[in-house]
Amino acid sequence: MSPNLVRTPRVGRPLGDAVTVRPAATPALDTAPFPHPTPDRLLLVIQIRRATMPRAASAALAFLLLLPACRASDSPQGGTGDGTFLIGVGAIPGSPGYDEVVRGVDLAVERLNSASSLRFRSRPPKVGSAGAVQVAQQLTGDPGVIAVVGHPESGNTIEALPVYADAEHSGANGVVAISPTASSPQLSGKSPWFFRVAPSDNDAAHVTAQWAFDSLGARRAAIIYRNDSYGRDWASTFSQTFTRSGASVIAREPYLNGVTEWDAYAQLLSTMHPDVVLFPGDAVDALAFIRALKAHGVTAPFIGGDGTEQINRHAEAVGARYVAFFRADRATSPEALWFLSRYRERFKQDPDMFAALSYDAAIVMGRTIISGARTRAALRLALERIGNGAPSVDGVAGRIAFERNHDIKGRSVVIVRVDRVRGNADTAADSTDAPDGGTR
Repeated sequence: MSPNLVRTPRVGRPLGDAVTVRPAATPALDTAPFPHPTPDRLLLVIQIRRATMPRAASAALAFLLLLPACRASDSPQGGTGDGTFLIGVGAIPGSPGYDEVVRGVDLAVERLNSASSLRFRSRPPKVGSAGAVQVAQQLTGDPGVIAVVGHPESGNTIEALPVYADAEHSGANGVVAISPTASSPQLSGKSPWFFRVAPSDNDAAHVTAQWAFDSLGARRAAIIYRNDSYGRDWASTFSQTFTRSGASVIAREPYLNGVTEWDAYAQLLSTMHPDVVLFPGDAVDALAFIRALKAHGVTAPFIGGDGTEQINRHAEAVGARYVAFFRADRATSPEALWFLSRYRERFKQDPDMFAALSYDAAIVMGRTIISGARTRAALRLALERIGNGAPSVDGVAGRIAFERNHDIKGRSVVIVRVDRVRGNADTAADSTDAPDGGTR
């Protein structure tokens, strides 16, 4: 576990104690990254054959070949026999954030059913489902599922994408998956069937590094990251941004879920005296690490990545910070006010990022279906146009519109300090170091 020391000339600038942060603008692409389907290819074959056939035989062949194609396009392919559209929950039962994803989807279904004559219902995976691929196979194999909210984790999303894209059959029965919180840069443009409503890790880590340098005055950072695509991407982008400002990353160490001796990491940092500790991991591991840091007298500010939001439910995390893409106390749109009211009424607490962004993923699916996209393939094409010729959709965390690579446009990154434990809806929860910002 040797430290990784990097020094480069400073090019940063101070931002002050409270800043508005937003991801860097994504440059427009000259061409779409995904090929559009060409349903007229069958007609092209027919036209070629007509040149070598008698007229009557050519016409008969054309009719026979077109008939099954017409039936396929008229099929609901994403609706049940009674016309109900199922929105799948693409998350592993019992995993961190699973219950919040279900809550977000269920409230979106309630909202959609109240606004349309169409019927929607959530479709969770079977209890006991143990892996992302297994969940994806269940949902894509259900003809009533028109789209899937999930997966919340980047690693599981990458594993499941070939199933949702129906790669085995060149996308013939692909299903749209919109992740609420998967943020790996590897997912940008990964599949024509994948969209997301959270910023990428590149945006979040870049903003966090700038804020740590400018607002905390940190010059020596220690990074303890989960050894998967999420943690590695976060650590890499944070390091690049932080060192470009003239600061140093004095430790950059991976950890594995369930097999980590947190005391060893804390003891190492107690001898290195960092100015800030970055932790791209999950909430359970973050809490264990915070306890170990306190036990070894490490007082440097702690910043968890966007997977650690649920530390705000625990008293031992008071004083720590985490990155979020949603703040209940800053959500003011009509859609947000409806969602917050119903969530607080039903669950007696404020929603977290998983619930809010899962609602956004489901609501943009549902409103697009209501507007006329009634098959899996039609829904994918219609979602691509949202913010690219078609109006954006009002969501809880802001307006929903997609880049050409299916990333979300203009979502904000917020750095939150835990000042008191999140309790019921009447209790103030956290404070915000970096106010919500970004293009809507």
